[in-house]
Amino acid sequence: MRYAPLLALAATLLGSCVTYTVDEGWFFRPREIARKAATPAEMRLDGEQNLLAHGKFTADLSRVFPAFAERIPAQVAHDFVDIGDLRIATTRVTAANATSGEPLIVACMGQTGDRIQSGLTYIAKTLPWGEVLLVDYPGYGDSSGAPTLAAFAKFQEGLAAYLDKAAAGRPLVLWGHSLGGPVCSAMAAKSREADAMVLETTVPSFNDLMDARKPWFTPPTFDLQLVDGLDAYDIPKSLAGFQGPILVIGAGQDSVLPVAKQRLLAEKLKAAGLAITYVEIEKSEHLNAALNTIFVAEASPFFATITDLRH
Repeated sequence: MRYAPLLALAATLLGSCVTYTVDEGWFFRPREIARKAATPAEMRLDGEQNLLAHGKFTADLSRVFPAFAERIPAQVAHDFVDIGDLRIATTRVTAANATSGEPLIVACMGQTGDRIQSGLTYIAKTLPWGEVLLVDYPGYGDSSGAPTLAAFAKFQEGLAAYLDKAAAGRPLVLWGHSLGGPVCSAMAAKSREADAMVLETTVPSFNDLMDARKPWFTPPTFDLQLVDGLDAYDIPKSLAGFQGPILVIGAGQDSVLPVAKQRLLAEKLKAAGLAITYVEIEKSEHLNAALNTIFVAEASPFFATITDLRH
């Protein structure tokens, strides 16, 4: 979009309504990768060594999650999942004290997030609660393809089928942060085995995301509309009839997506009759709401309720 030139000259100097169509390129923005891995042996995470032995990373997280030291050293396994003509990069992290029945937690990252550069942050949030699976969206990180609507639709359906098998006999939790909230929810709609959702500092839909991120000087006469297909990224619609518990995490100091939108998401899901827990961390920001002792205390009862629903 890049201010579409200056929002069509401030909607023709505020005199007439101008409609601008927003496509997937406004939402899906992978970082540049110098060289994509060709084999699992070439795959890595920035800071991966922190998962393999105790050190500052473990000590810092132990102040938030008292039992975190027991989770390290972890096993880290990289691989590719073939979905049609897509090759999706994955990283699986299994804690030192993992049990066979603990949840498999799939992390859906934000707008620019990938396993390589963002993975350690997402592992820090999720490894205390279960085994972690990181995935790169199409065109992100080490995954092939391009971040198009068609590729994302294929990715969501194919990965849902893969996860249904990978999580057989144990709880499957889809954890979506920011843009990953609508993406993970769309995947949950395709899954037969998703048992719980965590929606971290996210918004109800791509329409809300667009509204939250448009420039402050957007005039009321400048009408932003999504291209066909993007309106499918709507969390309440995707999760209609979802049987498992849903945790919505709000961040009181979020400067990326306003906490009012996060509260609105919880309200909409509750109004739909879903099993909602809303936790708002007053002094947290967009990335760290799930990385503090207040969150651990308030979210622990939610994670204790997660079971394999055996759909």
